[in-house]
Amino acid sequence: MKISAQQYAQSLFESVVGKSDKEVKAVLKNFVAVLGQNREFNKEKAIIEAFIDIWNRERGELAATLKSARELGPTARETVVNYLKDKTSAKKIILDEEIDEGLIGGFVLRYGSKVLDGSLKNSLDSLKNKISN
Repeated sequence: MKISAQQYAQSLFESVVGKSDKEVKAVLKNFVAVLGQNREFNKEKAIIEAFIDIWNRERGELAATLKSARELGPTARETVVNYLKDKTSAKKIILDEEIDEGLIGGFVLRYGSKVLDGSLKNSLDSLKNKISN
């Protein structure tokens, strides 16, 4: 039976929550050994990402990435944070902002497994596809 990255991350979370630093080190050592035995080191990045999502969710936090063509002002940033709080019921939003001049305009918002693409580039590509068909 194959174990998914999400399952590994959930197991790791349940194994470390409430443990002392010494106990966490022992759990991590055993966890790495299990990954090695199962030849699953290739899932490392996905496991880490899933673990962070689980950790944040349990703490009422949500990590999100917002790519935009230009730096957002405080009002726009607050609007995005409030939108995420409403959509996810998270108490705290950790928003990583990135400038991507290739977007031309608009934004791309990633949180959890969701992507909200409000970029001008995406809108133009959609229009192009509609016209082409």
